[in-house]
Amino acid sequence: MSYSGIDPIIRAWTEKHGFTLFDRIEGMAPSIRCVYISTKQGECFQIWIDKPESGQVSIHAADVETHHDEELRQDWSVPVEDLESALEDAVVRVQSWMNR
Repeated sequence: MSYSGIDPIIRAWTEKHGFTLFDRIEGMAPSIRCVYISTKQGECFQIWIDKPESGQVSIHAADVETHHDEELRQDWSVPVEDLESALEDAVVRVQSWMNR
């Protein structure tokens, strides 16, 4: 499947939070959907969304760079119709990591 059915939800979410949406990264798979969230202290986290499959979509949040090289990750798999709320859950999770 493609991202076309969920792109409006993803774009609305990125606009709501002021995120920059990456849909292509050099040297990676040809089509992705991800955002990076950073702290003023220099930590960085990523949220990425997989293409929908059989009516489900997977969302992932993880560290990119942390002060103590912590490994932080959470994954969700939700029905496409729950994508918006799952993306909000991912932001809340990353914010909790940022405030730890």
